[in-house]
Amino acid sequence: MAYSVREERQSLATSLREELGEAERMIVQVRRDTAESFLLLLDRIEERFIQLESSGLDLRPEQTRWASLQSKMQHEARRIMRILDAAGGLEQMRQAHPPAQDLWWHLDAVVAEARRRLIRRLSITFSTIIGLLAIVWVLLTFVFPPDPNTVVASEAISTLQQMAFEGRWEEALAVIEVAKAQLTQPDAELLIWEGVISDKLGQYDRSQDALAAAKDLVPSGQLVSYWWTLGSVWLSVGDLDNARNAADEALALDSSDPQGYFLLGSVFEAEGNTPCAIDLFDKTFELAADGNPQLAVIARVRMGNLLQRPANLSLFAGEETDNGDESAAAESGAPADPCARGQS
Repeated sequence: MAYSVREERQSLATSLREELGEAERMIVQVRRDTAESFLLLLDRIEERFIQLESSGLDLRPEQTRWASLQSKMQHEARRIMRILDAAGGLEQMRQAHPPAQDLWWHLDAVVAEARRRLIRRLSITFSTIIGLLAIVWVLLTFVFPPDPNTVVASEAISTLQQMAFEGRWEEALAVIEVAKAQLTQPDAELLIWEGVISDKLGQYDRSQDALAAAKDLVPSGQLVSYWWTLGSVWLSVGDLDNARNAADEALALDSSDPQGYFLLGSVFEAEGNTPCAIDLFDKTFELAADGNPQLAVIARVRMGNLLQRPANLSLFAGEETDNGDESAAAESGAPADPCARGQS
């Protein structure tokens, strides 16, 4: 009997190693037709570990492989989620295979949390840019007293950025109303914030009126600044589609505007399209190097951070990560060159 038990444990351990090897191969090239079976394979591996928990076998190598596999899933959650969405959606799979409580059944939550962190980081970056520009302006004009309108608008916008991150839309609109009552002349950026936040609250007529008023305040030759400012605010509130549209408008007006490329790169980064984001930050650096050195430095830092992430090291070496992304794009009918938009 003891021999039979040992034999059964060894058989389970062999199955565990084989299934780990299969999962390590599948994760590199998960396809729409294998996505669900991949998740079920991960369930079986977890069950094998539970079955062998009290066996006395040395499973440290297998546990290391298992931890590495789960870490890889988290790093590539966006890519895997695109494939799962194409295969019918993770929610549908969870309902079909209860209780579906492990990490791989909730990659959508992993992606959502990563996006929230990224939006916060992007908001801080844009706040830093605005702060640097404000410092330059103060240094150049320190002999003059500050414009009361500028002070009111700047303080309000700083408050709005924090409220937007927290989703406090009604409070944010109240801050705008107070600031507008204190201004002796309208402020274009404050009106842009009013337009965006009104849209978030479903007040679409007010949103359109505020954005139209903001646009009217911008000289016709400087409309590109209106679009990338609007896009930056959309990005701050997490609306990537409107941010992308604003970046496209800015680049349609001026194809050599570095702020437009920086905004579009930030949108691609938030969407998880790392190759396009890196290309656009590199383009930003080239265009801003002479006329806007602060932006050039920020773009180079952002590009460097993306390149140094472990999950992105193979993006430009022609390895299997690219192939997986290209296969997913082909299956979803996406354009062959996702960076083409905004760079024509």
